Amino acid sequence: MILLRCVACFVLVIVISSCAPMPAGILLDTEQTPSDVLLEHLRERAARVKSLNGRGIVSFDTPEISGSASFEANMKKPDSLLVLLEGPLGIDVGTLFLSREKFVVYNSLDNTVMTGNPDNARIRSLIPINLSYDQIMDAFSGIVPAPADGDTIRAYTIADDQFFLETTCGEHHCKFWIDPKYVMVTRYEMRNASDAIVMEAKLSAFTTEAHASIPKRITITMPQESRRVTIAYRSLNVNPPDTDFRYRIPSNARILISESGQ
Repeated sequence: MILLRCVACFVLVIVISSCAPMPAGILLDTEQTPSDVLLEHLRERAARVKSLNGRGIVSFDTPEISGSASFEANMKKPDSLLVLLEGPLGIDVGTLFLSREKFVVYNSLDNTVMTGNPDNARIRSLIPINLSYDQIMDAFSGIVPAPADGDTIRAYTIADDQFFLETTCGEHHCKFWIDPKYVMVTRYEMRNASDAIVMEAKLSAFTTEAHASIPKRITITMPQESRRVTIAYRSLNVNPPDTDFRYRIPSNARILISESGQ
């Protein structure tokens, strides 16, 4: 009787385990998983991330400035991002709001606000690393966009237990390392014609919620310019039911850039 009970308990554990949701990856085989199938899965997995909110640490290391700050981020794809920055002891440092129509950057330390049209030139003047609007959005969501349909595949193989894909990307060539379990990019390189790295991204500590996966640590490096930014989430909610984009700018804040950019 005891033996039968043990067997029954073992079977029950197996049944429960088989019913539990498991991350559904793809077979790590370039013949069984052709490049077009991999890219289709990659785009589909990236599209699952609709929104997020989280807290963590953002760090900059550049020739002009090095340091870190706590942050709270709210994002709703494809075009809304609010980042609230805090210094030691919870002191407000600043606010970044980004959308397709405008950006707002508030520096609470000197009570100044910059606002305007989020063209690439303006975005580059706001942060100490050369990222476009879309790259900032991708950095906080931990998404590396899949190669475009017109990009030529130069190599497709297996490396370090991951898919390795090399493609053309405009005047550069790009390299992707893709995890077969999460079907997400874990490392990305953009290289110039001399094969020097222009930009590198490393993504790790993946978490899965609401059938979507996202890395909790994102590091972007531009080695030729000696610039690096790291976003490290301590807590993260993927596809929450609500995201909060409310922020407050004091009425006496000094305006550095008007809405028209004047």
